[in-house]
Amino acid sequence: MQNSEKIVRIQRMPFDQLPADEKNLFKEALKARNNAQAPYSNYHVGVALLSDKGTIHVGCNVERCTYTQTTHAEQNAIDSMIATIGPSKIEKIAVIGALKEVKISLTEHSTMAISNVTCGHCLQIIWENCCNDASVKILNLEGNGIVAIATIDDLLPFRFGPENLNIFYQEPHFKDKAESICL
Repeated sequence: MQNSEKIVRIQRMPFDQLPADEKNLFKEALKARNNAQAPYSNYHVGVALLSDKGTIHVGCNVERCTYTQTTHAEQNAIDSMIATIGPSKIEKIAVIGALKEVKISLTEHSTMAISNVTCGHCLQIIWENCCNDASVKILNLEGNGIVAIATIDDLLPFRFGPENLNIFYQEPHFKDKAESICL
């Protein structure tokens, strides 16, 4: 048996060096974070994603006391995208998460660390709207004005997708058919 290794690549760069569209995603994610409902964990997450149609969709986490019925911010943004424009491909997604009392500023360098890892549940949901594009970027705001950038391929190397169910779609079919879904 051959030893197979997966190397995870994460690029880190200062927020102020991001392209304008990525800065804007973080601004929208921060606004969404302010609407989070997290009375149990006190951990507020905001997400903004850019669809292949050029539209931005946001989501925040919404906790329920049962926890299993909690809506994750990434899921909320993706579901909002689908509800607004129909099944669509994610081009990139920005995530901001921290305890509620952490005041996050995109213009000032905060020394407080922002813990921000997209969970496996959300990575799977993101993958299902990547249309087999493993290069979709996931951007996470860290402390000190640093952004960690990785692809869905790096963060979810052993993914389960439509092909595991013998479902194969092609992007033109997906874009032209309102009833088609991008799994």
